[in-house]
Amino acid sequence: MNPQAPHSEPLSGEDLGFWWGDQPRQRTTMAMLLLLDRRPHFGRLRAAVARAVAAVPRLRQRVVDAPLDLARPRWEDDPTFDLDFHVRRYALARTDGTRGRARLDDLFRTIGPIYERPFDRTRPLWEMIEFDGPGDGAAIFFRLHHGIADGVGGNAILAALTDGSAAEAPDPLHGEGPPGAWQEPSLAERLRDAVVHRIEEGLDRGRALLRVGWTAVTQPSSWVHAARVAGAFVADASQRGDSPLREFGRSRHLRGFDVPFEPLRQAKSALDGQMIDLMLTAVAGAMGRWHRRQGFADATEVLTLVPINLRPWTEQGLGAATGNRATGVMVKLPLAIDEPVARFREVHARVCERKASPALEYLPTVAEGLALLPRPLVRALSVVGSQAVNLIVTNVPGIMFPRWVAGAKIVAGYPFAPLAPQCPVSIALCGYDGRLYVGIDSDGTAMPDVDEFAEDLEHAFDEVIWAARGPAAAGARGA
Repeated sequence: MNPQAPHSEPLSGEDLGFWWGDQPRQRTTMAMLLLLDRRPHFGRLRAAVARAVAAVPRLRQRVVDAPLDLARPRWEDDPTFDLDFHVRRYALARTDGTRGRARLDDLFRTIGPIYERPFDRTRPLWEMIEFDGPGDGAAIFFRLHHGIADGVGGNAILAALTDGSAAEAPDPLHGEGPPGAWQEPSLAERLRDAVVHRIEEGLDRGRALLRVGWTAVTQPSSWVHAARVAGAFVADASQRGDSPLREFGRSRHLRGFDVPFEPLRQAKSALDGQMIDLMLTAVAGAMGRWHRRQGFADATEVLTLVPINLRPWTEQGLGAATGNRATGVMVKLPLAIDEPVARFREVHARVCERKASPALEYLPTVAEGLALLPRPLVRALSVVGSQAVNLIVTNVPGIMFPRWVAGAKIVAGYPFAPLAPQCPVSIALCGYDGRLYVGIDSDGTAMPDVDEFAEDLEHAFDEVIWAARGPAAAGARGA
């Protein structure tokens, strides 16, 4: 390849799954809503974003499809990159028509339609909007395509965008040049490059197949393990819940709340489980209430996809990198267990069982294998593979100390995760500065009462925390 050519690299199998999976009813978008103690200087804010773009190359790259899908799509630098296209400033108004400063509820209602809209797929797949509110503060809504990063990978962007103190805010930018001209290679050039990339990819696949074949010949026990993995995949695909959460439209309703982290740690310790067990216990309680309130008292389980991060601890937090490195387990959350400690025991047992699945570590390999298939087939398989999922719950390792953006302190951070093809609700959780922030992404058709559900979930967290302090928790520890 010409050494002067712009940077180019193929999408990984996991990144490609999100790129190809993007559909009108399933926008693979993730986001973070940051609340600030005051409105930042816009010039310093643009400078902070420019610094993030320089530190995280993916933020100035676009996805370029090969002609006729001859090779994988590739990340390439966008010659027309324009910071002002991606960084915007909006006024925030009250949504009830009354006068006065906007509230947090107004902000959630405003960002819902923004979260729903598709990205321009010819540009880098992100945008950041600053709002003058709620109240006397400000907010930043940063959304990006999931192909760029998973939740942990998003911490790399947060690290580059923010500072450890107000004094570290960068100076406003001066002397920025205009965006570059649009570059359109000829069809012959694109076909030539695609053929070269296809050959390179074919050689990589051939080497991988040789390694698999050598292992199969020299280690006969690998056949037994392969059979167990295949059986686990079939078992996962055949799981079903009986929740009516299924069909939905395209209207996204976002809500959020927060709870102090220390009581959660104490409850986790008292119940002798993991933090994800505690979170899922609260979600199961809130989901049970929602089903009964909607007249679905017969529903006993909601099939939940729980993404699991595969990065070592040294590559999490502010030291993370972009890209997707995660797998997931399917857990049936019980809806009919009212007593919190008993519900925790059941959830803990189910999560442990699912984490022991031999298929868990091979999901990234499966993603690479799916990248060999035609795009329409991959999309169809993604719909089939997730058609039984009712809910997504993801816990992102957060930043437990304060950060600043362009001199303004971040006082809250609500995460939001995308939906699946047949899954109308997702719940994202992220820790920041001593509190757990919960973001709910729901479809307005399937869950029109998301405000009430948010209250149910907040109550369910309090319920589990208080139950863990009682005598029943001793039984959970000794169980």
